[in-house]
Amino acid sequence: MRLAFMSSVCPKMTLAEMISAAKKHGYQGIEFRPEWKHLHGAELASSAAERKAIRQQMADAGLEACCIAPSIAFNFETAAERDKNLDRLFQYVDLAAETGVPRIRVFGDPLPNTGSGRRAANYASQAEYLVRAAARAAAAGVRLVLETHGTFRGLDAGEVLYRAAYPPALWINWHLFHCLNHGEDVDEAYRHVKGRVDHAHFCIGTGESESYGAIARQAQLLSAEGFKSFFSVEVINPPDSEAVLKSHAEQWRTILAGLKASSKGG
Repeated sequence: MRLAFMSSVCPKMTLAEMISAAKKHGYQGIEFRPEWKHLHGAELASSAAERKAIRQQMADAGLEACCIAPSIAFNFETAAERDKNLDRLFQYVDLAAETGVPRIRVFGDPLPNTGSGRRAANYASQAEYLVRAAARAAAAGVRLVLETHGTFRGLDAGEVLYRAAYPPALWINWHLFHCLNHGEDVDEAYRHVKGRVDHAHFCIGTGESESYGAIARQAQLLSAEGFKSFFSVEVINPPDSEAVLKSHAEQWRTILAGLKASSKGG
């Protein structure tokens, strides 16, 4: 398992500065949050030359641009809105492929919760569009990671993937905070996402955060199934970016040390 951070942790930093901070604090990856006027350059408006430069900068630094995290979703009840998001996602697939980013985050919330079969219908329409999106992503060598976010819990992500019949390029971004915030404990949420997690967002001790113990348990569960991808720090616009990067790296190393000790003890 590897450690990354989203550009929202340091929105005022250029890509070169983010790379320097990542290496200083022991991170292995950087996640790009587009659409928010961050300074990494990985945006739909970027030129072919700019995309090539981003890819080269990350490779030269020995870091992975682990994810692009736009505000794409297919929870809308009108086909016109879903079509609009699908077209935009196709553009992000091209951006990811050209910048060397292996995954794109997508949202699934908010879900309707007013009965009359609307939730089931929403699952079905999301699955339909995600199947189409995953086919395009797979052709480009990119994965989609559907985030547990807002009212969209582990249960909901698992249901959508089930209805989509688990296309090879469709996975889950397990952001545990949102599961905990809507009544799923760590192990309960894991039962719904087990075997399909390809990315994780987390935050300890600031803002919308999970507890250290919850993240340690999440890491233990994923480690046991051979998860080798990223836990990515997501803190939005903190007053002290360096402090957030430093504290999360320290806590992450403690979690990994605990997993190693537990493995030896077993």
